[in-house]
Amino acid sequence: MGRLETAVLSCFWYGKSAEYLTLSYDLSPLDAAVELTAQRDLDTLAAAMVRTVSTLQRGFSVCVYSLQGDLGNLSAKVVACSDMARVGTYLTALENRPLLRRCIDRQEMVEAHADGGCKRVYPVIEQDQVTGLVSCETNAEAGDSCQVVEKLVAIYANLHSLLNHQQRDGLTGLFNRAALDSWLAKALAPAEIAGRRAVDSATLGCFAIFDIDHFKRINDSLGHLYGDEVLLILAELMRESFRFNDMLFRYGGEEFIAVLTDTDLDTAMAVLERFRARVASHHFPQINQVTLTIGVAEIEPQVLPSTLIDRADKALYYGKNHGRNQVNAYEWLNDGRVLQEAPGGLQTIELF
Repeated sequence: MGRLETAVLSCFWYGKSAEYLTLSYDLSPLDAAVELTAQRDLDTLAAAMVRTVSTLQRGFSVCVYSLQGDLGNLSAKVVACSDMARVGTYLTALENRPLLRRCIDRQEMVEAHADGGCKRVYPVIEQDQVTGLVSCETNAEAGDSCQVVEKLVAIYANLHSLLNHQQRDGLTGLFNRAALDSWLAKALAPAEIAGRRAVDSATLGCFAIFDIDHFKRINDSLGHLYGDEVLLILAELMRESFRFNDMLFRYGGEEFIAVLTDTDLDTAMAVLERFRARVASHHFPQINQVTLTIGVAEIEPQVLPSTLIDRADKALYYGKNHGRNQVNAYEWLNDGRVLQEAPGGLQTIELF
């Protein structure tokens, strides 16, 4: 394939905001591979995939989807797209989108022609399972670029699997602490918050820390294998209890974190209380009951990651010192003068 010269509008984004840069590309398939392999996180990888495919032919509209859920209840999230307005959109009725469904079932590229245009959908396959999709729409025939796109999708899938593995906790499969640090740095960046506020005045969300009560007793009395089983069961209960767009992390040891996106504090408290009650009523083998203490704080503009974690941690330890097996919010305790702001922005806990 000859080298294609084009000017493209490239987008680097996290969530719903974007910073636009005009770049000139003299792109060959090898250039595209270099562009993809230069990425170091899942967000920028998806963005780079859109950029590279968009350069292959003028008129391309490109979207990258991630799939979530089981086969009977799949949803697809737009994680990157040449149409920025679609980023973050969920397609929950895949049965009503036959081309996407056919691509998943066949695990191969499918296409449809209509009104002189063509739409191709490529599966992102990891460990013999379709975990995502890349769709390309154009008003012209794609010609020999079809095979190039197919190979780029395969490279994207390999890199996605590698980066995803690096950001996951080895035991529970939840995101790990390194992934949390990366997410916090992006989500709380001034440009990201300004972009979100420009399109949506809703809350940024809530940040919750879970701690398993008396977890050391489980390890000391029954052994670490049973402790690991508790962690695995809890992680699965988290996946079942929270939404696809909520972020779930193992923070370390017996501590976990949930980021409830686009959720106000009242709603978050209700969700977390239901989750606490579900865990407390769940039967854990050999242990019977396991309980959680949870601290939550609102994600505010301009807040530092360390401050956000500290606020949720203070609410958590208030609960630890007042009976455990409960949910507390930093803002609610602060309003009740339980948590007080010290001079210079330092916070102290007034327990009695």
